[in-house]
Amino acid sequence: MAIVKSFFQKITARDNYDEVIAYLAVEETKHAPSFDFEDAPAELQELITWIQKPRGEERSAWLNDYAAKSLDVEDGTAEVILADKHLNDYRYLNRFFRSVNAKLKQDGYFVSAFDTAQKRKAYIFSKYPKFIAKIVYFFDFVWHRLFPKLTLTKRFYFWCTKKVKKVYPRPEVLGRLYYCGFDVVSERYVHDRYVVIAQKKRQPSTEPHTYGAFIRLNRVGKDGKIFPVYKFRTMYAYSEFLQSYINANNGLAKGGKFDDDYRVTEWGHIMRKLWIDEWPMFINLLKGQMKLVGVRPLSKHYFSLYKPEIQQLRIKAKPGMLPPYYVDMPETLEEIQESEKRYTEAYLEKPFRTDWSYFWKIVSNIVIKRKRSK
Repeated sequence: MAIVKSFFQKITARDNYDEVIAYLAVEETKHAPSFDFEDAPAELQELITWIQKPRGEERSAWLNDYAAKSLDVEDGTAEVILADKHLNDYRYLNRFFRSVNAKLKQDGYFVSAFDTAQKRKAYIFSKYPKFIAKIVYFFDFVWHRLFPKLTLTKRFYFWCTKKVKKVYPRPEVLGRLYYCGFDVVSERYVHDRYVVIAQKKRQPSTEPHTYGAFIRLNRVGKDGKIFPVYKFRTMYAYSEFLQSYINANNGLAKGGKFDDDYRVTEWGHIMRKLWIDEWPMFINLLKGQMKLVGVRPLSKHYFSLYKPEIQQLRIKAKPGMLPPYYVDMPETLEEIQESEKRYTEAYLEKPFRTDWSYFWKIVSNIVIKRKRSK
């Protein structure tokens, strides 16, 4: 009976909403940039003071009035803008971000707030017993996160809901801001809502973007030419535009990847572990843009972290699907560059012999010794 009672208590238990939000307030912001509000414009300081006040009618009225006035300005004249709605309530979020970018002065500030996907999950698991919450969360995920983004279902979703209430993961909102010309200078929970302060730094990107599972990522190839690498998506949408932000705040872990990379989804971690995400690169192989063995195809940002002499050496050969990383297993960026230098110099001197030798060493390390990238 004790076992049955324990099992019943486990499946009917509910999460404590306040405890989960308190945990997220620490966990989701542990790599967030620090922002010196003492040097911020007086207008921004006053706005932040009001945002941090306890919820109430006076606070809501002041913020609504400020948001309306801050948006009712000529292009290129605003110093600080506050979003007039939660970001979840905008049907065309990028369009709104672009309009804010146009209204702000260079280096002007944009303040916005939204309910994160993690908060939505915390709410569901605090409202229902765990065994019911898992079912509710699955259908909520499909309805509020997949249907609004898929071409075949988004019109049906908005026709049914009549009111926009999208659910955004934190990395997607941050990535959209970078895509639309902003840099994030501060992010944190205020009460149970996520507040982001961004600064206008450039014009919005015109690079095409898709929500699909099959994606194309621009990478540096032979002779420095940019080409699209085909992969299965393992990160939240717009995550590719966060590389400089992640590098600046998280740094690199052993193996050269970004430390504590929260852009990768739960499914993405599984796909990467099994190398499923890299299967589409066979298309690049067939198109002659890559070869089987070779250095990794890097993004422009990651490529910029390399020494100039290594950059020049790298672009003398096509990138490959199986990198020399799995031969040397380097841990630091410096060691990775040295590993790639040894391989590339050997390849340029004896191409077939080098790739043949590296191929069997890589296969041995992966299949027999079970070596993996960190």
